[in-house]
Amino acid sequence: MGKSGVPNNDEFYMKIALRLAKKGLGFVNPNPPVGAVIVKDGNIIGRGYHTRFGALHAEREALLDAKKKGVDVSGATMYVTLEPCDHYGKTSPCTNAIIESGIKRVVIAARDPNPVSGDGIKKLLKNGIEVKVGVLEDEAKEVAKFFFKYVTTGLPYVTLKYASTLDGKIADKIGSSKWITQELRKEVHKLRSIHKAVLVGAETVLKDNPILNVRLPKMKFKNPDVVVLDENGRVLKKVIADIDKFELFNPNYDRRVIIFSSNQCQNIEFPEYVKVKTPENLSVENILKELAKEGIDSLLIEGGASVFSQFLPYADEVYGFYATKVFGKGKSIFEHLEIPVEESEIPFEIQNLKISKNMKELMVVMRRCSQGLFSTYVKDTSMVRG
Repeated sequence: MGKSGVPNNDEFYMKIALRLAKKGLGFVNPNPPVGAVIVKDGNIIGRGYHTRFGALHAEREALLDAKKKGVDVSGATMYVTLEPCDHYGKTSPCTNAIIESGIKRVVIAARDPNPVSGDGIKKLLKNGIEVKVGVLEDEAKEVAKFFFKYVTTGLPYVTLKYASTLDGKIADKIGSSKWITQELRKEVHKLRSIHKAVLVGAETVLKDNPILNVRLPKMKFKNPDVVVLDENGRVLKKVIADIDKFELFNPNYDRRVIIFSSNQCQNIEFPEYVKVKTPENLSVENILKELAKEGIDSLLIEGGASVFSQFLPYADEVYGFYATKVFGKGKSIFEHLEIPVEESEIPFEIQNLKISKNMKELMVVMRRCSQGLFSTYVKDTSMVRG
């Protein structure tokens, strides 16, 4: 036991660092969320996390916290959820700050997969600092899963979310799809708050006029960027006619709106926060690559049926929200997929279940359990149909 009665345990302190790291979710993208804790004589003397993109890294925040308290960190141990960087970016290397501080031991959860970050572990060791790697590594990678996918593949982490009736309908026969679930809608807003962007098709924009912002009372959050798939230019034509009618384009939400379209829309001026992209190839994979170039490390797919069908092969996670309602006739979730019965089992495993307090709604979280794309599920992936 330390002086405060806290067990001197690497996993114990790393769990605290991981809790701190989660505070940065949704604010630091496409950087990783990172937390750091400094411990001396069994007491936590400094805490920090990466608060937003471009701000101080977690290690420097923790050192600054200790300095503000007037505590000497020399000889202390730092717990950090990701390998400290050793390069000059928006901030100078965290390795330099650690070495200069006099910290003698650094415990790291996961190595940084980004080659740009340099070899922080090697530099710390070279300067006589004891380093331990791999404490709660899986948990750290889970917190930073968007970053790990983005850096290692050059593509965003893709989460597909739908709300469905018990008979698998996401809209009724006239196309109305609002408010299938109500009690669990907070979970949807949590998803939006941590993803860099949310994507919908033209049909959803024109029929539902969605806001796609985050509504979480008493919580800090950042609205995600919005991506619209508008192959035939239907949304662009409507927006040009009357942009104020569309909630997506409200400048008060402080976000970008990126529209993918085959229409060139030359000589048309849009607000600076609206970007129209007209690549020659509107395949799903090409769209994901284009979004990665825009710094979008995580993408939440919110509809509708055509979009769900096209992005399912590229999804890393699927959130299914079910309500005790029945439409009978209407749009099915993946009605545009043509799958042979014998091949219909998708490569996902159920990770979590949550039932609403009124026992009328269910959230099912599924995670991909195999690598690669199951592109054979979609006959024509050459063009996105928004």
